[in-house]
Amino acid sequence: MKQYIYRLWQWLYKGIPVMKVNAGIASIEHGQTLTGHKILITGGSRGIGYSLAKRFISEGAEVLIIGRNAEALQKAAAELGCKYLSFDITNISHLSELIAQSAEALGGLTGLVNNAGVCNIDNGFLNVTEQSYDEQFLLNVKSPFFLTQAFVQYVTEHKVPSSGVLFITSERGLYPDDAPYGMTKAAIGNIISGIARRFALQGVHINGIAPGVTADTKSQPEKYEDAYLKGAIGKRYIMPDELAEVAVFLLSDASKCISGEIIPCNQANHYK
Repeated sequence: MKQYIYRLWQWLYKGIPVMKVNAGIASIEHGQTLTGHKILITGGSRGIGYSLAKRFISEGAEVLIIGRNAEALQKAAAELGCKYLSFDITNISHLSELIAQSAEALGGLTGLVNNAGVCNIDNGFLNVTEQSYDEQFLLNVKSPFFLTQAFVQYVTEHKVPSSGVLFITSERGLYPDDAPYGMTKAAIGNIISGIARRFALQGVHINGIAPGVTADTKSQPEKYEDAYLKGAIGKRYIMPDELAEVAVFLLSDASKCISGEIIPCNQANHYK
């Protein structure tokens, strides 16, 4: 009875009505975490993107991987048992078409993973070229920004009740950096925070993962059975499979209350 009296007082004194919001809280079961999810992954033919695709599929998701190398995509898709599409995401004016094609191929879309990116070795601030700067900002910032825009337009127009966007960023975006790569990752962090709140009521949750130095296609310590990394606080490389576990949760229905966050996956290495 007291709660009703309190609500009445709120209404009369503050003019604030009681609002009901459906939280849609969900529990998860191993092997079924992403059942019913249809996820597009950029840069999915190798490295982190490949590991994410493999893990998503094992949890029941339907996955479409995209990239620029048709041969690599075909090989990866055959191994994974998923669909693929050769597409250059720097072709900004056609990103809405990519979303439409992806939705047609999967019979809808519920998730987007912005994984594709480039890290140029510029050898210091004074050696950065305009070409290197532009290349990194185009692929790392502009392309995922407008691809996310196209995805959000799709899920809101089609009234998809729950959808997720995941950016694979970097620990380099969590501390000051004079290299364009680090700058691009800091910009992605700003984008995540900026758009997450705007679309919460539409059921879109937007987050990021910031890995440390990862054992991917460029650094493959597993080939030498040695994942030691001297400069890291944990003294080892981060494994793509570890990132995939975090990604599964962030794209699942169980994480709908989390949006606008960047999860550092680097054993606290960014705390310098």
